[in-house]
Amino acid sequence: MHIVLMCRSLTSAQKAARIIQNHGIFAVVAKAPQSLNPGGCTYGVKIAERNRAAALEILALADIEVLQVAEVPAAGERGGRR
Repeated sequence: MHIVLMCRSLTSAQKAARIIQNHGIFAVVAKAPQSLNPGGCTYGVKIAERNRAAALEILALADIEVLQVAEVPAAGERGGRR
């Protein structure tokens, strides 16, 4: 299972991904799941579920706001949002 940490803008998501990566956690910028973003323009950072707590702590210390945490099932899995 993966999660997407939703950010205010593409620039904010890019900065968040870079900071998380600098702490040794694999992170990529991703568009928000369509079900959570009917407007289609919100971006976030996709990370493994196991890294949720560490990534949120890292971003809080860097003063980067996370708007929402959304679950994204891996291929073949079922899942939803939190």
